[in-house]
Amino acid sequence: MLEKKFQHALASARTAAQDAYLVHLTNAVAAVDARQAAEPGLQAYASALDALLDDSSFGVNPHLTNKFAQILGEAHFWLMCLDKGLRLTRIAEVKNKKTPDFSAPVGSQSIYFEVKTLSVVGGDAGIADALHSSLDAHIDLEAQQRAGARVAIAMSEAQPYGDKVKRDQTLLSVINTLVEKARGNIKADQFAMPNTFLVINLSIIPPFITEPKALRPAYPDDYMFPKAVTGDLWTLAFGKTGMPILGIPEFEGKPCVEGLFDKVGILADQEFSAVAGLIFMIHPWQRPSELWGLFRGADRTQWEDGNPDLLQQLQALTGKLWNDCDDTNGWQLQ
Repeated sequence: MLEKKFQHALASARTAAQDAYLVHLTNAVAAVDARQAAEPGLQAYASALDALLDDSSFGVNPHLTNKFAQILGEAHFWLMCLDKGLRLTRIAEVKNKKTPDFSAPVGSQSIYFEVKTLSVVGGDAGIADALHSSLDAHIDLEAQQRAGARVAIAMSEAQPYGDKVKRDQTLLSVINTLVEKARGNIKADQFAMPNTFLVINLSIIPPFITEPKALRPAYPDDYMFPKAVTGDLWTLAFGKTGMPILGIPEFEGKPCVEGLFDKVGILADQEFSAVAGLIFMIHPWQRPSELWGLFRGADRTQWEDGNPDLLQQLQALTGKLWNDCDDTNGWQLQ
């Protein structure tokens, strides 16, 4: 029912403009809808999503798109964890107190997750820009058809990174934007309890690539000529000031170094030492959604020695799709 209602809302809005970011959420909506009847843990989320779909402006209202993506991100993460054998409990909100979103018992301890669905650059305004582009394309098509064109063509664009992407610095721009957004979403109170992980859902602002090699410090690339390319998600976690960012030049003879990283990755920054690790929700076009992990090497060593149940659970969530600051698992990420 939820999926059908979602598709109907998109179809109704499409007569004026199509929200490309909502289209990206289609598979997640279908996954939640298919399981909500059998899983009480999803039903509150499904009801909240359903209520947003009742708004007559859904599909052309940027604020509702962001709100829908946030709620769906939590529901989808809950479901993905369940499919990996971990049943999460939603932590009740407490007035004037920030808490993580979910908890689960792991051995004699607990594990916590705070889920953040990063929005596009500009937030509501960025989504509005894509809607305006779609509307302009729709008007152009109608004008061509009224003029008697047998074939009408118009283009619209959705730019999740907005004007942040600089020429010849595409990868560096993506990394800087994701780091800024991730840092801005971390609230210290939500990580006050041990074993609290930050879950970054990249459903409407995708990473540079959706291949696991993004979890490596750098990976080999053969486009045009052999070279190394910096892993954007690894740098988000472990990048340090002054690191060269190796990108993909437009043509032979242009610099491979896009610039120097002038920030500090989340897990390399003492300010965020309470963040136990990063879990990414990745949504490739041609594969089901996946959970990827990045963890500090020292933390992994401590888990192996003192909390093996926690390490085993994290590996159950991510499978082979994890790495650490030392590229320990890089050999499995090509």
